[in-house]
Amino acid sequence: MKGAIVSTIACIARRRRTAGVSGDAQAARRSGRETERHMGDSAVGLLDQLPDRWLPDRVQTEGRWRIRVGRATRDVVVSKSGVSIERPKGKVHAEIETDHETWRAMDAGRLSGIEAFVDRRLKVRGSIERALQFEPMFDRPDDGGLRYTIEDVPIGNGIKISALIAGSEEGEPLLLMHGLGATKASWLTVLPPLAARYRVMVIDLPGFGRSSKPIGRYDAAWFCGHVCRFLDSMGVERCHAAGNSMGGKVAMELAMLDPERVMDVMCLCPASAFSDRPMLRLVQLLRPELGVAVGFVPRSRVRKTIESLFSNPGSLDGVWIEAAIDDFTRIWRNPKARGAFFAAARSIYLEEPHGEAGFFTRLELMETPSLFIYGEQDGIITHHFGRKIEQTLPSAEVHVWQDCGHVPQIEHPDRTAEVMLDFMKQAANKRAAS
Repeated sequence: MKGAIVSTIACIARRRRTAGVSGDAQAARRSGRETERHMGDSAVGLLDQLPDRWLPDRVQTEGRWRIRVGRATRDVVVSKSGVSIERPKGKVHAEIETDHETWRAMDAGRLSGIEAFVDRRLKVRGSIERALQFEPMFDRPDDGGLRYTIEDVPIGNGIKISALIAGSEEGEPLLLMHGLGATKASWLTVLPPLAARYRVMVIDLPGFGRSSKPIGRYDAAWFCGHVCRFLDSMGVERCHAAGNSMGGKVAMELAMLDPERVMDVMCLCPASAFSDRPMLRLVQLLRPELGVAVGFVPRSRVRKTIESLFSNPGSLDGVWIEAAIDDFTRIWRNPKARGAFFAAARSIYLEEPHGEAGFFTRLELMETPSLFIYGEQDGIITHHFGRKIEQTLPSAEVHVWQDCGHVPQIEHPDRTAEVMLDFMKQAANKRAAS
């Protein structure tokens, strides 16, 4: 009897303890839901305030942006008549997704969308270009976050160069140029540290991204002419110039054609001129216009191509890869963009490496301070070009990174920014001492 009573009391105690735990858990869940609901309401409230902060003169284009903050989702619709906040419906030009804390930091001006994207706190789907256009359209406090604008800069003959401008107006101008098939978005990963010291101008070269796509040769000299007119339009007499892949080739050409215009050049896995060209005769016969017919490229192939640019694609943020695929497939639908791509690729392949007007013959005469970074795992531009550069330009600073593919600024952004900043500082010290 006594044992039965003890057992009964123990059972009741266990039930009470269980009930207490269950009650605590239920209370915690209710509190969590209330907190989430409050944060959702707060996010919606911040989104609803956007029309009051709209800057009509900053609008690049009309469109629909879908903003996801936690579980709160709204469409921001921009038209000629104004901006409205709507419930999600239909297709959008870009999706931007982040958490409540990040959005509040962006809203308060402590953090930019670019910084959040680089830190993997913000995701983008659809058009990266459209996502970049979103933030500058709205006023926000200046509380330490990166501030930037997107500008369509007229350079004459009806041609416009799209540029992302960031950094202090008092800083020395730094021009950044992308590679073949890329856009200014390929430099976002190193923009914050560079913009902390320089007035950075990240451009879409003509034929690419949002820039005009005129009929032209699309060789390095042709690009340089447009870049110089862009600098004229921006009121820039001299600048630091950096480029990745094809952009690196344009940077070198700029220093060779107009050395007074460039303080120094930084070339990341730059295209140059190839001695081994087994398909030379065929490429000479083919016209770039034929490439316009290649209108569809499977998403899987685009993914494979993008991943092949890196030594370890698995280490990259999958969201960044998806955004890059979205951007490329969107741009590729434009026949003029395809024509520019094939014309530029053809010009790179046909460049003579040697001879009186050969690339390396002219490069020997370049006196501009220069930095070169190559990746041992680069399957497009072999790192053996680094040895060729050392022979051609003994004064050049050459780095070969074992753990790097074709796009150092994306694969190793911190290291790339550090090397670039150190190089520009040393070059400035040498200029001051001379």
